[in-house]
Amino acid sequence: MQSFHALSTSSPLLSSFAALNTETEPLDVARAFLAHQGIDKNEYKLVDDWYTDLHTGVTHMYFRQVVDGIEVLNGDINLNIMGDGTILSYGSSFYTGAKPQGAGRGLMGSVQKFFGLEEDKVVSPTTALHGLMSHLRLPLTASNDITITPTSTFSGSEPIFHLENVPGALKPAKAHRAYYQTAVQNPRTGVWESGLKLVWAVEVDLGDHWVSSAVDAVTGKEVLGVVDWVSDASYNVFPLGTNDPEEGPRVLLKNPHDLVASPFGWHGTSANTTSHDTTGNNVWAQANPSGGYEWKELPRPKSKKLDFDFRYNETMEPKSYVDAAVTNLFYVNNAIHDLFYRYGFTEAAGNFQTENFGRGGRGGDCVIANAQDGSGYDNANFATPPDGQNGRMRMYVWDQTKPFRDGDMESGIVIHEYCHGLSTRLTGGPMNSNCLGWGEAGGMGEGWGDFFATVLRMMHTDTHKAEFGMGEYANGGEGIRNYMYSRSKEHNKDTYASCDKPGYWGVHAKGEVWAEMLYEVLWNLVDEHGFSPYLLPPVDHNTTDMREGAVGTPFSVEGKNKKLPNAEAFFHPNTTIPAHGNTLALQLVIDGLKLQPCRPSFAEARDAIIAADLALTGGENKCAIWKGFAKRGLGVGAKLVGGTPWGGGVREESRDVPGGCERKKGGKGGKGKKGGKKEEMK
Repeated sequence: MQSFHALSTSSPLLSSFAALNTETEPLDVARAFLAHQGIDKNEYKLVDDWYTDLHTGVTHMYFRQVVDGIEVLNGDINLNIMGDGTILSYGSSFYTGAKPQGAGRGLMGSVQKFFGLEEDKVVSPTTALHGLMSHLRLPLTASNDITITPTSTFSGSEPIFHLENVPGALKPAKAHRAYYQTAVQNPRTGVWESGLKLVWAVEVDLGDHWVSSAVDAVTGKEVLGVVDWVSDASYNVFPLGTNDPEEGPRVLLKNPHDLVASPFGWHGTSANTTSHDTTGNNVWAQANPSGGYEWKELPRPKSKKLDFDFRYNETMEPKSYVDAAVTNLFYVNNAIHDLFYRYGFTEAAGNFQTENFGRGGRGGDCVIANAQDGSGYDNANFATPPDGQNGRMRMYVWDQTKPFRDGDMESGIVIHEYCHGLSTRLTGGPMNSNCLGWGEAGGMGEGWGDFFATVLRMMHTDTHKAEFGMGEYANGGEGIRNYMYSRSKEHNKDTYASCDKPGYWGVHAKGEVWAEMLYEVLWNLVDEHGFSPYLLPPVDHNTTDMREGAVGTPFSVEGKNKKLPNAEAFFHPNTTIPAHGNTLALQLVIDGLKLQPCRPSFAEARDAIIAADLALTGGENKCAIWKGFAKRGLGVGAKLVGGTPWGGGVREESRDVPGGCERKKGGKGGKGKKGGKKEEMK
């Protein structure tokens, strides 16, 4: 069902289209490409969340499949278009089979057709909601207690029904009619094959779970698909680069915000608004000991002078230092908001901000971050609804030590959770939160979080022998992963085929495999380009800073606030290409998130990173990237044998790299001879 085609693979379709294309405007290019692919303009709709990356000039466009006027929930195309009109890559999960029986009658089209649901042999949205809640084993009140309000529509689109009084829901549930690709048994042959079913798309926010689902619209009982959007001034804090109390002391940081990403600081949405607690444009942080869902009136540390310096003693129980914990949570969320902004997670790309300053995207969606959340222990989670709705982070106390430890004080856990928001918003477009819900895609959703958390704690003194864990401090030293992230295959045995092992069915275990692959790629890039302790470039006063006369201070992972002399120390001269391996790895992985298709496989995400390097550097780092993946079994020829759209298959490893990437004898690697044999990475 899913396919990914990169220009670097010399796809015949892309090559033939490139020869015919005369357009340069992204939307015109996209429409011409879809027509060239045989897709009629009535068979798709443009999702209104496309944008152009300033540093690469690549425009990311997203299309949803439409059958007889009704959208296909899991039918998506993403197109990545260069500034000259060249298509860099695309991904497609459009349904290409026969239309379902009954298709062709047209869509609902107006609220009035709501009253004809029974005549059309389609169950009501309430019945579908009952089916979903039963599937989730959650209680639901009688149908007559639920109020249904259909929206008016004059555009011919399916109306959205709002269902109120749903027990446990934080807001009215939503439902609209759609199609869903799933396994359907052929009545003549008995063979299971891909087909379309009419469904109710039901969304309900239950706090611990924020569910987007597809419920059979005829039976109202069969749940065909479920994606849970919840994955698991001066500030005295543990600065980024100091992962937890065992790695170093807290530091009193003054005005650590980045003036490009947060032009009015971390406490304001304009020059005239300033909060005096841990609320701001990017995050609202507060203590939530009761574990409830109401957050606006929860307690927060306050300071009229914006001096957030509170007592912290890890030998005491966490509740004794709750203000320090909330401050640390507020700081880390803001710091990584600013960091990822400078690497392309901007307003247009779907980041988390209340006010977007007219720079694109949908505002009103800062992160709601709860410290010492009383709804659980030994964990954390992050809910990522579509752009324009608040992300929600819940951080828990860990009870594996005496006294208990607070996950808010381990930056790696906070970063991991925030990165669920990053990867979900960037994959498939900001308005599609259903692309990383299961399988390899869901596993990578966990792996990216571990990878970014690891990159942000590395030091220039680290060598190939460096090994990193996750959750070691909070969990009392053992960590929460099977292996440490390591270049040693003795210390970390994960490879592509590990995903077939019995203990690797879950997303966290698959995520460990993906993060280890990215860790290998990271070190290959550091070997080639060196390491920078500075993760943010200087502010460009001419094009990006919104405040006159502002001076930016680049963040250092080593806790120092020394200003870089000029941009040349961060970028290659006259480019926006990071000059060092660790910053380049951050950029390429984030760019890859934007290029990959919805519901990507490991191989598709790998190809997206390679395509990102092609777009940014012209492919200079292709071999370094391939060698990192090949070392862990995802080389040229690696594949999922017998894979199906609904799961299954066996992974076949490869340690081959493309011709031209062979290692030079006695050296650490080189481009080799053009057209040479594929090399096997040991």
